[in-house]
Amino acid sequence: MMTAGLQVSTPTDTTIRFTRVFRAPRHLVWNAMTKPDLVQRWMFCPPDWSWGKCEMDVRVGGKFRWEWNGPNGQTALSIWGDYREVQPHSRIVHTERMEMGPGAGGACGGANAPDSATPEPWELLAALDLREQSGTTVMTMTLTFASKAARDGALASGMEHGMEAGYTQLDAQLAQ
Repeated sequence: MMTAGLQVSTPTDTTIRFTRVFRAPRHLVWNAMTKPDLVQRWMFCPPDWSWGKCEMDVRVGGKFRWEWNGPNGQTALSIWGDYREVQPHSRIVHTERMEMGPGAGGACGGANAPDSATPEPWELLAALDLREQSGTTVMTMTLTFASKAARDGALASGMEHGMEAGYTQLDAQLAQ
């Protein structure tokens, strides 16, 4: 699968790997991905949604929480976890839970849609690696799920489209 610059692969039954190149030095990409004020400028926010919370304590044992509010002002999506490994400018490993809230109104679809009988939070381990190559940064993000069914549910959600929309905004931010 490929969406614009984002390459998506499934190397195992429980993993999704995303690869993308940014035309900027690694330290700038790192800063954009680890500073809450910069994350809020590029990370995808669906139309009519707004950021509710963006907290990040990027250190081993630190926590993060991102929340978006839907058009009705209620929490639509929450993503949170804790940092397991942090190697400045090159690698972050964190746990991640994602849960749709009442403000989503079916906007994100997929197996985790709020209109399903009992929406279950996604749980995964995310490993982000940044490698500088000739003035560009190659990002590889590997998501590891508890099961093939969980991985397939994430793939079915179309998450790569929102990710690429955010990365396109990050490209513009890095170019400034």
